[in-house]
Parts: sequence; C-alpha cells; structure tokens
Amino acid sequence: MRIRPAAVAGLVVLWVAALALWAQAALAQAPAETCRACHSREYDTWAMSAHARAAESAAFRALAGTATQGWGADGCTRCHAPRTSDDASTADGVSCQACHLIQRVDGVGNGAFRLAVDGVMRSARAGQAPHPTSASPLFSDSLFCAACHEQYHPTTGVALQSTYTEWLNSADAHGGKTCQVCHMAGTLSDHAFGAGAVDAAAKGDALGRAIDLQVRWPKAARAGSPLIIDVRLENTGAGHALPTGKPEGYEMWLEMTATAGGEALFTEALPYGVVYADSKGNNQPRVSSLDAASLFVDHRLFPDRPVQERFVFVVPTDVRGRVEIEVRLMYRRTPLWLSEQAGLPTAEAVVVRRASASLGVLEPLPTPTYVAPTPPATLRPTPTPAVGTVGVLEERGWLGPFLLVGGLVLIGVAAWALKARAV
Repeated sequence: MRIRPAAVAGLVVLWVAALALWAQAALAQAPAETCRACHSREYDTWAMSAHARAAESAAFRALAGTATQGWGADGCTRCHAPRTSDDASTADGVSCQACHLIQRVDGVGNGAFRLAVDGVMRSARAGQAPHPTSASPLFSDSLFCAACHEQYHPTTGVALQSTYTEWLNSADAHGGKTCQVCHMAGTLSDHAFGAGAVDAAAKGDALGRAIDLQVRWPKAARAGSPLIIDVRLENTGAGHALPTGKPEGYEMWLEMTATAGGEALFTEALPYGVVYADSKGNNQPRVSSLDAASLFVDHRLFPDRPVQERFVFVVPTDVRGRVEIEVRLMYRRTPLWLSEQAGLPTAEAVVVRRASASLGVLEPLPTPTYVAPTPPATLRPTPTPAVGTVGVLEERGWLGPFLLVGGLVLIGVAAWALKARAV
C-alpha cells in the first residue's frame, strides 16, 4: 500500500502539533528552576522573595494546618501555592509559572485569577523565546496583584488583607503609580518584589525609607517631675498601609526607653497593626485571621496620614546627671504572639527608624510646706429678749435686780397712797 505524500505531511503536522502541546503542558508544570537557564536575573531575585517561600514558611504551615470551616480544600494554597496538585505539592510557592500563566483576573481578592492551560507564558511584553509568549497589559496593572493581595474571611466577610484597597485610596493610585512601579524597582527583571523574605535588615531599611520619624525633645529633665516625649510618624513612601498584609506576617511597634547611669528608668511600646475579635467578641489571646469574626482595631500607618504619639513618665527624685532617651520603630516578620502560640522560633527584630537624645537633669523643685490657715472668728449675735419670757432678766445681768427693786418700791408707794386716801 502506497502512502500518499499529503497523508505523510498531515501526520507530521499532527505529530509536531502534539509534541508542541506536550512541551507547552510540560513547561506549565515545570519547576521554577527550569526558567533559570534563560532568566537567571529574574530567577535569582525571585528566589530571595517572599513569593518563593510562600508555601514553605513556618508561619504559613502553622496556619494552613488549622484552616477548617469555610476555607475549602485550596483556601490557602490557592494563593500560596497555585500549582499544587492532588498528588504532589510544589515547593516553589508562587513560582514563575504561577504568575506568568495568569490569563485573567475575575475579581478582587481570595485568589480570583484564572491560569491558562495552553503553556503560553504571558508578561508585560513578548519577546523571542524557545516557548510561546504573549504580551498582556494585565501585567502592568495593579489589578494583577489584587487577586491575592486582598483577602476576606470566607464565612464572616472580615477583611484579612486590604493592600489593594489601601492602594486604591492612596495618592499613588490617583496619580497612576501602580504596584509594579514600586515593587519591581522600575525594571521588569526585578522579581524580589521588595526587600525579600530572608534579609530582615533589608526589610528594616526598606521600611525606614518609607516612614518619616520626628521627635520633639524637652530642653532638660527635672528630677521628680514628668518628662514628655512627643513623636510624629508618617508613611511617606508606600502607597498602602504599613505594615500591610495579614497580621500573622508582621509585627511593628514604637518603643521608648529611658536610662540613667546604665539603669533603666522607663520603657513603653506602642503596637501598629490589626487586631481581630472572635465570634464571642474576645480579642485576647490574639485571634488569628482564620478565626476572625470582626475587626477590633486597625492602628497602622496609612499614606499621608501622620500619627502623633506621646510618652510620659516621672523622673525619679534621686536621679542626677543625665537621662538617655531612645525612641525606636521596630519590625519583626513573624509576630511574637504567633511564635508563642504555634511553637515557632522567635523571629529577629530589626530597627526601622531610631532617634535619641541625652538630657541634663535639673534639681527637684522645692517641696512646698503646707500650713493650715487659722479659721476666722465667728461673732454670735445677741438675741432680742421677748417680754414676759422667763429667765430673760437673768440674761441682762445687773438690770434684773434693779428692775425688781424699782418694782417693789412702786408697789409700796401705791399701797401707802391708797391707805392715806382711805383715812
């Protein structure tokens, strides 16, 4: 039987098409390491990012293991490991393919994205590559990030992440400054998306560049008197609240310490973050986002909304010399309360901003002596006697006997006159 050339050509075309589809499908399931050969800079920066560790961080594993009602089978992995399958779990977290296969975003939050199955790698621009590529304007739009960087509790509806909404309400959004402009450092090859996940010091430096700290110091301290320190904080460099994201992913606080002669006099810390309440209204011990029924407090640094803080303490009367004051804005990637609840190692705390001063101590003010005032004399008015009242004459002293004698004399004279008239 002779096979026609047209048939042979058709079989070859089908074989090539099938091979191409298989290659595209294989590429879509390939680990991020596969992309390194051609995209070394992108891979190296991505490997340092929180995206690369989204599925393997200790905090994520501790929380994902307790997610039950309402979250569904992929409630956490939908964003933390989009390419997780039933038979195996990728260690790539939010890998190259997890983002570059996104063909559409259907809404804001809770993983509202759709992954393509055609193996075509999408990006802000298409280029020459040994695999299919496609340019998509979605990759330059903040909506691309909104699918995962906005999250609501599936049963209570409480906002657990509101980064996209925070940006929508900022001056950056109104000025056309997208998430990509800041988090890709002006170049599409930077895939760290920030300070990275493993360098705590770099994270502190990045926050320090975004937050302005000003302290108003008194001229001196006085022993035995209150000392007042006023602090002004402002988020001037981020288009969203600081810190942002779920509260299990950060801890930030402002602390003030005062020492004299190496001895601690006073310390106080003011936290910045989100606190939830459970279905019974309790907020202590700290409620995780999985059990959040309502928002208890949201005290963070929002763009262009300065925050004024005040520290007050009384300098002990026996302090002399100088008082050393230090104000520090601190950050920790995993909050201490979560580490204690989940049995995790304590995360490193880093300094975001710092200010200090050395104040001379003045002598205590003189102690005032209290003398009870002498009460003024009270004059008692003399009551006016009523005629015929018994005992009134006795109150007149000498007047009483005089009137008595005079009365007896008058009676005697009257009696004599009557007797003489009768004779």
